Amino acid sequence: MVLKQKNNKTGEGMKIIPPVVQGIQESDVRFEEVLPEEEVSERFFRKESVTGASVSNLSLSHCVFDHVVFSECRFRGAQLTDVRFENCDLSNVDFSDSMLYRVEFIGCKLMGTNLGESVFNHVLFHHCNARYVNLSMGKMKHVLFAHSDLQNGSMESCRLTPVGFDTCNLTEVEFSRTPLKGIDLRSSQMAGIRLGIDDLKGVIVSSLQALELTRYLGLVVKDL
Repeated sequence: MVLKQKNNKTGEGMKIIPPVVQGIQESDVRFEEVLPEEEVSERFFRKESVTGASVSNLSLSHCVFDHVVFSECRFRGAQLTDVRFENCDLSNVDFSDSMLYRVEFIGCKLMGTNLGESVFNHVLFHHCNARYVNLSMGKMKHVLFAHSDLQNGSMESCRLTPVGFDTCNLTEVEFSRTPLKGIDLRSSQMAGIRLGIDDLKGVIVSSLQALELTRYLGLVVKDL
């Protein structure tokens, strides 16, 4: 366990390549109308609701979703490349077993969203409400969670290489079997996180957070 108390911003220096979505014009058709197609490219969808959509192996590339509400949708095995979700509601959407490359979630609601067993490469979660999100068994490379609420989420059996957490709520997040070596948690709330002793090796925390983690080492701390 590495203890540090510097005030530098965690996640700083993490290079996340943004999606290539510049110059895309707003779509003249709704997302639900193009969904029978398994490949959707160069579309900008704004202020609409998508209900009950179910498409496996959906391919989205160079797309923007702004203020779009997804309800009871299933997109298992999706491939998302150069996609931005801004102020969208993706709660309980099933994106399991998907691949995300250069994807941004900005100000989104991701409560209970299923992203389990997915591959993440250059993905940003910024100002998201992602309570109860499922990210278990994910492979994450160059992923940043910034100012986001992941309380009660699952990151069990994940591979994090590298991943940054900047000012996040990680209360009661499940990290079991997820090695945290080199991960900086100093700016985040982490009360009640669930993990094993081996998962703690090399994690970067503050001295106050270290006291919270002593319970995993079986220590009983008492003052004279």
